[in-house]
Amino acid sequence: MEIHLIWAQDRNNAIGVNGNLPWNIPEDLKNFKKLTLNKPIIMGRKTWDSLKFKPLPKRRNIVLSSKQKIDNAEIYKNIHFLLNELIISNIKSIFIIGGAQVYKEFWNLATHLHITLISKNCENADTFFPIKYNMIEEEFKKINSENLTNIAEYQLWTKI
Repeated sequence: MEIHLIWAQDRNNAIGVNGNLPWNIPEDLKNFKKLTLNKPIIMGRKTWDSLKFKPLPKRRNIVLSSKQKIDNAEIYKNIHFLLNELIISNIKSIFIIGGAQVYKEFWNLATHLHITLISKNCENADTFFPIKYNMIEEEFKKINSENLTNIAEYQLWTKI
């Protein structure tokens, strides 16, 4: 099974502020939608809570949480039960969409990284991607890069 991590970050690894994205870049959101449509998306409860529209349409919304029930989403308490269920269901690929703790839990299992690098820094960020950008090259190879805007560069990396 392919495990894709997808996120946007600034040069300081910032990915969030007050439970939201620090920027509004429609081209990045459009790319996110194109990549994740019709795929299972996996997130933590705080990421779920931050979504303006729930569930994200035309995607299997899965939340890792200790809560018993969240409306309009599947709940799993840990990644081992979740991965077993996905393998049994013959799922070919999944997208991990946040937050920081969930990215950290899936890091060693990731086969692909979809990173949007934002060239302006978020001064009041309070959430950061848990792996430093310069460490990515140790385990992954960049296979594609394109400018979405003058401040947002999309990169696709694959496990070496």
